[in-house]
Amino acid sequence: MERLGWVDRGGAWVWRRRLLAWVEESLRECSALLHNIVLQEQVLYKWKWLFDPIHGNSVRGVCRFFTTSDEPVVRNLAEDVWHKHIPSKVSLFLWCLLRNRLPTKDNLARRSILQSTTLECAAGCGNTETTYHLFIGCGISDSVWNHVWTWLGIYSVAPHEL
Repeated sequence: MERLGWVDRGGAWVWRRRLLAWVEESLRECSALLHNIVLQEQVLYKWKWLFDPIHGNSVRGVCRFFTTSDEPVVRNLAEDVWHKHIPSKVSLFLWCLLRNRLPTKDNLARRSILQSTTLECAAGCGNTETTYHLFIGCGISDSVWNHVWTWLGIYSVAPHEL
């Protein structure tokens, strides 16, 4: 990438199709992070998998990451999540939600992907962004859920736990 030019609009940033707006924003952030990086030709560089820095990235490691957690999961609930009539991407999302494995800011900081100074909720309410907060505790997400439930014709009391 360095030879192609990773400066803004450099040859390393050529794509086959038009990028979505949020991807372009992420790309600008990535470019800004790489701006002052100087690579040396005589040094061997490798990607480092933060979840298992010793063994690296593997299917086994990713499966272990998604299936192990300190959070206990009720067996009946796990059977409901992996039901054959639920699309696999929905099941995976629910499984990650129940195991507290969603990429919330507190989880990303715990894994050293984000700095602990940037944990504020994306909705701007001032609280720390956790799984519980995003789905239950945030007043803004509560408002969104109420609109969704009204649209679906569901009238219920909001839950107090995931």
